[in-house]
Amino acid sequence: MRIRVGSTDWIFLDLLFVIVVCSIDVVGSVDKNKKRSQLLELLLNTAKTGDQDVKNTPPNYNSETATDIEVMLYVDSIDSINEANMDFTLSVLLHLQWKDTRLVSFNIGPSFGNLTFLEFDSQSIQRIWVPDIFFPNEKKASFHDVMMANQMMRLYRDGLILYISRLSMTLSCPMNLRYYPFDKQSCSVQIMSFGYAEDKLNLKWMNSSNSEPVVVNDIVELPQFEVTGSEANRCRKKYHQSTGVHSCLQANFFLARNIGYYVVQMYIPSILIVMLSWISFWLTVNSVPGRISLGVLTVLTMTTQSSGVNASLPRVSYTKAIDVWMSTCLVFVFAALLEFAIVNVLSRKETLSGFTIRNVFSIPRDLEKGDQLKEQSSPLDGGGTPRDSYSTKRPGKRGIVYAMYLDVASRIGFPVAFILFIMVYWLYYINVE
Repeated sequence: MRIRVGSTDWIFLDLLFVIVVCSIDVVGSVDKNKKRSQLLELLLNTAKTGDQDVKNTPPNYNSETATDIEVMLYVDSIDSINEANMDFTLSVLLHLQWKDTRLVSFNIGPSFGNLTFLEFDSQSIQRIWVPDIFFPNEKKASFHDVMMANQMMRLYRDGLILYISRLSMTLSCPMNLRYYPFDKQSCSVQIMSFGYAEDKLNLKWMNSSNSEPVVVNDIVELPQFEVTGSEANRCRKKYHQSTGVHSCLQANFFLARNIGYYVVQMYIPSILIVMLSWISFWLTVNSVPGRISLGVLTVLTMTTQSSGVNASLPRVSYTKAIDVWMSTCLVFVFAALLEFAIVNVLSRKETLSGFTIRNVFSIPRDLEKGDQLKEQSSPLDGGGTPRDSYSTKRPGKRGIVYAMYLDVASRIGFPVAFILFIMVYWLYYINVE
């Protein structure tokens, strides 16, 4: 007896085969996920009931061998650098890697199957020992917990644990501002174990062929600084005689200040103020109100600008490069005001013969005898007609000629001296290391 199968029956068999295959894949996927979660719970429960405390002590706590902690620092952003407080704020991803064979030493290593590693959630991480890392030069720090705690942990087949945490820190950064704003600063992040000396816990930088132990994000951009490089170093610290020497790592970040802002906001305005004071040399000797107003105005402006520059800087006891510039500019504008005082004194002298500093503080004899007062009397006083009041001819004053010569010399000498100062100043501070 033969059974004939039509085309409709073949289509039905094909659909049935597809449904069976898909069901097998779904069941396998469910079993795989179930196996991963069950294996994680089995590891944690077995480790908890063992004879070693996997939550509170390092892996080699009961042996003479120190536990090696490999560290990698990824700088995600550098938010600010504050010269007044001498600190800087950055956001980092801290990578810690160590081996804890206590989690895979219970004959369950083969249970991993084809799995390379197991992921731990934020709750499971609390059931595993994590190195007691702290930052000695930290002022304040915080973990990121939006929306969940930004922490990750992976357990590999051989007991290797990789722990990554994201945190933001404000750390102290002692700065040398002698060459400000041409300065180059070096800020560091120090990493250290708080409770274990180096004979129990040893920190070392992570050796990887793919990346350096200290990595700075390429998109990091600061308004006043440029990150020129970074390096990973070691440091040793001893807080107290009885605590021993603690293992310490230090990541240095090299920063170079951009002077574009200071050129526009400080150097160019101060140059213009000094040049403004030179207008006094082109006014006549008798323009007393204009020259005095111009001189006093430039001196007060330079003083105000110098105070504004130092307002955002710490009160250090040494001289900064910007102090040299502002002080010299103040000297130039003050010298222009002083030059007018000398010109005014010279213009009121009839002759320079026997002219000394002593004569500057003396009263002319004609004023003592009253001749000058008589010469300047007005008709309202009843002293005669205006023609009679100026009938006495005054001798020519040679002092005003010398005053004019001094103005001409200042028109050339002041700009030349200031240009020489600018050249020496910029050549020295740009090339200084």
